Amino acid sequence: MYQPSGNNQHYQYYEDNKQYGSHPMTSKSPPPLQHPVPQHPIPNFNSTVHHTPSPGLGQQQQQQQQHYQQYLPQQSTQQPQPQQGYQPHHYAPGQTTDAFYSQFNLNDPAAQMGMHFAGNAMAQGTAYMERNFNRWVNMPALRHYFNVNNLYVVNKLKLLIFPWRHSSWTRSIKRTETGQMDGFRPPRDDINSPDLYIPVMAVVTYVLMCGLVAGRQGSFHPEKLYVAGSTSVAIVFFEIMFTRLGCYFMNIPFEASIMDLVAYYGYKFVAIIVTDVVKLLSGSGWISWAVFFYTGLSVGFFLLRSMRYVILPDASAGPSTLNPQRKRRMWFLLMIAALQLVYMFFLIN
Repeated sequence: MYQPSGNNQHYQYYEDNKQYGSHPMTSKSPPPLQHPVPQHPIPNFNSTVHHTPSPGLGQQQQQQQQHYQQYLPQQSTQQPQPQQGYQPHHYAPGQTTDAFYSQFNLNDPAAQMGMHFAGNAMAQGTAYMERNFNRWVNMPALRHYFNVNNLYVVNKLKLLIFPWRHSSWTRSIKRTETGQMDGFRPPRDDINSPDLYIPVMAVVTYVLMCGLVAGRQGSFHPEKLYVAGSTSVAIVFFEIMFTRLGCYFMNIPFEASIMDLVAYYGYKFVAIIVTDVVKLLSGSGWISWAVFFYTGLSVGFFLLRSMRYVILPDASAGPSTLNPQRKRRMWFLLMIAALQLVYMFFLIN
């Protein structure tokens, strides 16, 4: 078989003409048309546009299409499944917030500016609330009253129930390296120091006990929990105001903190809980009344010894302070201790 001395394209053209019955190329015939070979994959438009292939070139185009399709990436024919709910997007460690904007279609500069403005406004509002909260509430001082541990709580409860067995009632003083007074020691280091952990837990337990008693009587309603909590807070507030007014009219220099008074007047709820438990177990008999008087006297004696530095700040001055003014202050302290029985009777019933 004759092989032309030209390039491979001429030889291919010769073979095609021989296959389809065309005349061989001679020296006088015009040069053959060279179709450029595409360098990129040919997209398939058969799904959108229908062409009618010519009779002579149909088989050749089919061969060329099969030849190029083997280099095309395989396209998945599966239909996308709808998402089942929201799926959170996990960002890489070095990824910026642009992915967040693109995920929620917030690539608009106006939307990004709005998000940035909202974040700044929230940060400024949080800082403003912290400044104002610290202005009205001294957080370091408040942490001092919650600085307790398990051993302190157990010993404090024993002290509230059996205050007669305690001998030393003086609070421990914390001093600096130079020997100057730097306040009192925290409750975990001094059993005589007042705390707020026990009063807060006691008030919450008292409110729950009120709901339990009402449930056993068949008259429970959520409003009774609110009444019990608000009544407890109102009585403690009244006691604080009564103490402050008494110190004002008697010219007593009030050097204690308000938190100290809240703690001292909140300890009565421990005695109330003990009385309520005995009353639930034994009924309204003489046993519950005996426990009521005992716990009331215990709380009164505890306040009488613990609040001496509040009502009698000059108690360490000696016998020279036995004057009519000091006697009035002592009667005022006895009144505060005696009123604990009245408050307890009202709260228990």
